[in-house]
Amino acid sequence: MAGMDADPGMRQKEEYEHKVRMFSEFLHNNRDEWEKRIDREMANDRFRIPLELSELSQAEPGLESKLLQDPVKYLLPFEEALLNFLGETDDKAVKKLKQPLKLDVTGSFGRNHVTPRGVNASTIGKLMCVEGIVTKCGVVTPSLVQSMHVHKEEDDGHITTRDHRDGTSLISGASGGGGFPAADGEGKALMMDVSLSVYKDSQTFTVQEAPDNAPPGQIPRFVKVVCDGDLADKAKPGDRVQVIGVYRSFPPPMGEFTNGVFPTKLVATSIKAIKDLVEPSFVTADVINIRKIAAREDTFKLLARSFSPAICGHEKVKEGMLLMMIGGTEKNLANGTHLRGDINVLLVGDPSCGKSQMLRFVMNTAPLAISTTGRGSSGVGLTAAMIRDPASREFQLEAGAMVLADRGVICIDEFDKMGQGDRVSIHEAMEQQCVTIAKAGMHVTLNARCSVLAAANPIYGNFDPSLDLAKNIGLPDSLLSRFDLVYVVRDLTTEEIDRKIATQVLRQCSTRQTDGGRLRGVEEIHSSILERRQVADKDLDSQEPTKIFEDSM
Repeated sequence: MAGMDADPGMRQKEEYEHKVRMFSEFLHNNRDEWEKRIDREMANDRFRIPLELSELSQAEPGLESKLLQDPVKYLLPFEEALLNFLGETDDKAVKKLKQPLKLDVTGSFGRNHVTPRGVNASTIGKLMCVEGIVTKCGVVTPSLVQSMHVHKEEDDGHITTRDHRDGTSLISGASGGGGFPAADGEGKALMMDVSLSVYKDSQTFTVQEAPDNAPPGQIPRFVKVVCDGDLADKAKPGDRVQVIGVYRSFPPPMGEFTNGVFPTKLVATSIKAIKDLVEPSFVTADVINIRKIAAREDTFKLLARSFSPAICGHEKVKEGMLLMMIGGTEKNLANGTHLRGDINVLLVGDPSCGKSQMLRFVMNTAPLAISTTGRGSSGVGLTAAMIRDPASREFQLEAGAMVLADRGVICIDEFDKMGQGDRVSIHEAMEQQCVTIAKAGMHVTLNARCSVLAAANPIYGNFDPSLDLAKNIGLPDSLLSRFDLVYVVRDLTTEEIDRKIATQVLRQCSTRQTDGGRLRGVEEIHSSILERRQVADKDLDSQEPTKIFEDSM
């Protein structure tokens, strides 16, 4: 029976040693290339060696798919073989290592390349590539790796070590740090020496679906990421990142009863910042049509007329909002001065003039746009907030709407309904394009390089022509000075304007485009792109009505 019990452990050890030998042979077959790769990374004080998935087919056909499905069985043997390879080629470099060598797996992940919405129970234990935006970020804390214990009663130089491993160590069966030894083999009492023990940096942050990638009408999903070592403090709220890691469950200490729900986290092996998650899906016909419109002399007038075509009139307002979407030129001078290139626009006017519809058009057209309202937003919700994690009781930094809209547009409707204290908090973000937080012992500066498009009603509900502009708007001068363009939208009730609006409404209803209709101007570009988006949205079934089931007795 004892021999049968030992068989699984021996078999697992033999498999591990076989994989170490296989990877060692793979490294020695490409000795020159891997020597240069390791020397280049260590010269830049980096300890994660890049590995392309396609290279693994040289060691064993189909090994890249096995690594994606069960990374724990292959990453650790490869890292041990990598350390042995470095010891054989450069023994002095091993002694200078500040932390063990790790692998930075890159390449095509196929169906394992997802957003946080694609991470579910079927992906537990697999190597995943998750893209999203960082919303919450915890404090970097030291985590115990190896504890050193000395004799409690006498100082004779005796040291007892104890390794502490958890789920982030990517070891099968790692279930926690373990206890401290109370006595050595001779029965002498031991105590932990804090200064001699070995620690590593550890951090937890949350990656959420980007606003432009989340399906309409659904709450964005998120996934928690655990990183340690050199990956700690590499991402901050508002950054768009690509995280590669192992999706694992972290079961709590087992008791007599359990509900079977274990928290899951992504143990990161690589964190990279990316500028754009989604590239424009232009085809050849789109490029031809764009160049055709760019060659016209009235390109700007044409684009302004095509801006929110359902709204009649307001030509100057549409031209200003078009310039806001195009944007200016950002300048960073040699003396450190930053000149913003984003344009801030404020629409003030009577109700039912189409201000909210124009905001909605910008939100649906811009590649990155976040919509909010004045009454439903607070100052910390727009900038950033310090929140306490209910599990660890530590403070975490959570990014607000303006930080999440970095390099995009934030649309604020009902701007006049926002509280005075909440308006003050966005002054710095609008002019300096950054958010500075000094709370709970943390001093952080976050980027908020976004254009602000706000819509507000006059202080008395309707615009009063007998009063000057400042009294009608009712906003402080310090806030108005941060808006580059301020438009007054009037609802003038004259027979000519009413007839013009009614004519356009009837024309839109009677000449609505059908499948056989002829497209002109901007419609040639916009319609083809819109059709492909609609086909993609139909696959998601996000707009279907919720089914109601009745139980008939």
